[in-house]
Amino acid sequence: MDFANLKYLPYAGIAAILVMMLFVAYLFWKRAALLRLLPNASVRARVLAGSVGAAWLKNALIITAIILFVIVILRPRWGEELREASAEGVDLLVALDVSTSMLARDISPSRLDRAKDAVRILAGELRGDRVGLVLFAGEAFLQCPLTADMEAFNMFLNAASPASVRIQGTDIGAAIDMAYRVFNRRRMTSRNFVIITDGEDHEGKTQAAIEKFKELDVTVHVLGVGRESGEVIPLASDDPSGDVYQKDGSGNVVRTKRNDDLLRRLADATGGAYYDINSSFAGVYRIIDKISTQERTRDGVHLVKQKKERYQIFALALAIVLMAELLIAERKRHSARKVAERKTGFFAHLYGRLKNPVVS
Repeated sequence: MDFANLKYLPYAGIAAILVMMLFVAYLFWKRAALLRLLPNASVRARVLAGSVGAAWLKNALIITAIILFVIVILRPRWGEELREASAEGVDLLVALDVSTSMLARDISPSRLDRAKDAVRILAGELRGDRVGLVLFAGEAFLQCPLTADMEAFNMFLNAASPASVRIQGTDIGAAIDMAYRVFNRRRMTSRNFVIITDGEDHEGKTQAAIEKFKELDVTVHVLGVGRESGEVIPLASDDPSGDVYQKDGSGNVVRTKRNDDLLRRLADATGGAYYDINSSFAGVYRIIDKISTQERTRDGVHLVKQKKERYQIFALALAIVLMAELLIAERKRHSARKVAERKTGFFAHLYGRLKNPVVS
């Protein structure tokens, strides 16, 4: 069993606790008010003649109703059912550069961390659409297939690092080829491709890959990260004296620079846009606006498995509990005959007192 609205548990829990506290406070206020209005115990017992058990039961039913209401809000689900779903929406594939150059700290805290934040914004804003993740350095692979499960997507994104790719370097062409294999299937939805990189390309295969990719009629948007002035690449080290930086074969410290020219040509080739995300994520939101205004294509339906909603059971139980609470009498109910006898006895007693007054 799981809950469709589990993210609302803190709010629902706080609300339930507050309502229970108010209810308990009402019970104490009610008891104090009765003691103040009816200080005589015998008089209070006659006026409030009733069942203590019934009063406790009513209180228990009210608390149960509060708990059931919280459960209904959380929408419990268990079991599976098949339903038809139309293939409609947007598919967004993100290619994230995880080469060692993305560890450069010319953008705080690093180029890679900045790029991951951009991906989280993209995935978070496109709710209901599918998002996939390609990681690339000297090679590329599909880290997360297209999915609407944002929790799973973010799990794969958080794990992305240079260690995720066996061959280092930067081959943007390999990332584009991987995207081609993902999108080169029967078209079901509108499709978009976003590349996030510093633009270094060591293999030189980008142009050939993009020419092939243009056959798919998929727009490529590019987000650039890193400074054009260049920055050293820190490497992990146990040396307490400071960072150790990546060096070339000659022993010189390597400096990595963002390649704006390549990134702009890459975006222009497919009618996409290039944005710099060093100082702000304005470009990310522009891409989201472009994707959101795209025409959603629709092509047939397919069967999907989903958890079966069971909140109706708890909603019915809530209604029964509330009705039971209303029907249970806290005080004893007297028949009309007994009430009339009591009234008659009262008036006879009053008549006797008037006829034979007691003289003090």
